[in-house]
Amino acid sequence: MTFDPKDKVWTEKYRPKKVSDMVGDFKEKILKHLENFNSMQHLLLYSKTPGTGKTTLSKAIINEVGADALILNSSDDRKIDVIRDKVKEFSITQSTKAGLRRIVFLDEFDGMLKASQDALRNVMETYTSNVLFILTCNNINKVIDPLQSRCLKIPFGYPEKAQIYAFVKDICTKESMTFDDQGVETLVDMHYPSIRNCVIALQDLFTEGKDVVKENVKPVNQLFDDLYKLLQDKNWKEIKKVVLSSTVDPRELNTYFWHNFLEAGNLKGVQITCRNEKDISWGADPKIIFVTSLIELVK
Repeated sequence: MTFDPKDKVWTEKYRPKKVSDMVGDFKEKILKHLENFNSMQHLLLYSKTPGTGKTTLSKAIINEVGADALILNSSDDRKIDVIRDKVKEFSITQSTKAGLRRIVFLDEFDGMLKASQDALRNVMETYTSNVLFILTCNNINKVIDPLQSRCLKIPFGYPEKAQIYAFVKDICTKESMTFDDQGVETLVDMHYPSIRNCVIALQDLFTEGKDVVKENVKPVNQLFDDLYKLLQDKNWKEIKKVVLSSTVDPRELNTYFWHNFLEAGNLKGVQITCRNEKDISWGADPKIIFVTSLIELVK
């Protein structure tokens, strides 16, 4: 029997393969555009929060259309040589699928250098009849205006919780997990709007052999628990060090702190974390906002 790692990693195992299977209110719009794929406008998918389905939708489009595809993570492949070599070379090459455009998917595009974005603009203009470009980002302000103007911009807001509840329950059923409504709702509420973190947390419970009930639900990362304990000890400098030197998402950590403050009836903490969420949603740097608030939180 061949082992497939995707059968073990639920974020891949349960990643929707079709646009119609996605969680979100954008499905009908995308499906309509796919009816005329060869004349479809380039896409820019954006949201302030990671894990809401931008990458999944991009891969679902590639899967549904069946086109040749080049997939790059712009945070890793961010230099201009990537555009000049990999992207341009792919764009000028004839599709192996007769009569079908190719697809270039640039994930986390807000990590792409400005010079690289300028170079992409020329490639996009020149080879648009041969290639559909799909860009995803969390901070749309880091995407240059000439590229934004050439794309159909699809915002990923907060999906309806009812849809995520149903998605999580479906996984529970398929994996023969015992669950109740309160457990599912607690899990989703804790990790909302990140669908990815909901799935990670669910697999964590499965691995530990625990039912999906309220008392068993915990954050996807034990580190969050540790950081909250540091906050209780007023050790904000250590939290600052972790947030600034790691891949911890400060917005997700802020949500976790908010949840704990709410449970503890800590009005001051609730107010500060709500303010953080508002400032981040308006485009402020998440790390600066969150780290700055730590001083106020420990007073």
